[in-house]
Amino acid sequence: MNTTLPRAPEVAAFYEARPFPGYAPGDDASSLLDRCRRSPFLQALDQAIAPDARILDAGCGTGQISNFLALAAPRRRIFGADRCAASLAAAEDFRRRAHVRNLSLMRADIFVLPLPQAAFDVVISRGVVHHTHDPDRAIRSVCSHVRPGGVLLLGIYESIARLPHHARRVLSLNGRRPIAALDPVLRRRDLDDEKKLTWIEDQYRHPLEHSLSFTATLATVKSAGFTWLSSVPPATPGRDLFAATPEPGSLALLWRRWGWAVRCMTDEDAGLVCLLARRRAGPAQARA
Repeated sequence: MNTTLPRAPEVAAFYEARPFPGYAPGDDASSLLDRCRRSPFLQALDQAIAPDARILDAGCGTGQISNFLALAAPRRRIFGADRCAASLAAAEDFRRRAHVRNLSLMRADIFVLPLPQAAFDVVISRGVVHHTHDPDRAIRSVCSHVRPGGVLLLGIYESIARLPHHARRVLSLNGRRPIAALDPVLRRRDLDDEKKLTWIEDQYRHPLEHSLSFTATLATVKSAGFTWLSSVPPATPGRDLFAATPEPGSLALLWRRWGWAVRCMTDEDAGLVCLLARRRAGPAQARA
């Protein structure tokens, strides 16, 4: 599903008005670590990344993943880039309050990141490229910053996985009247009204969203010099998130995509799927 393509300033204004996701007023280093470690995916991500890795979070938003990974391993060097000044201000405010010293934040366009190419052990871009006017070019830009042998973690709204949420959005009259009984986030009793409103704005009223085919996205990543590692969900407890798994054939992948759609009915990620891939080493690196 594609919405009418607005100019980039309209998307920037959307996030300036309501940075997503937000921090709670009392959030500190301990609360962020505890919250993130309750997520099987984030716990597995932290365990898979080396304690001294160089990491780029391209489209870091309010920096919750960046701050978490920095707090979890103080020898890591993390760079968070985002176009939205309000989101970066929230990330920087938390970084200062939590005394995070190994995270650098910068305002930058994902298409023109002011950082060296092929220089990062891990590049994360989760929930970003599908909100750009040219997802394919955004994916290639992100890929270019992974070093040979490094890992890409790319999170997209997957076209089949996202179908249940598209149905929710239609039934909500395009976001005017979201139906809480159909949305696992809006059903939560532990979230205040402000956080639910932020969710509604992001999930039901965003001015620019593409749903991307996982098959086509994988082809783009492969053409940029990467090999398949795995897909998430699920993030299996105890498994190395960066370990290579058998690449599914076309029918198996289609079956997997429909499984994600079933999961979307109750999953709070609402059809967000991650592709993990490793950049192939050149001849020199392969011999090393």
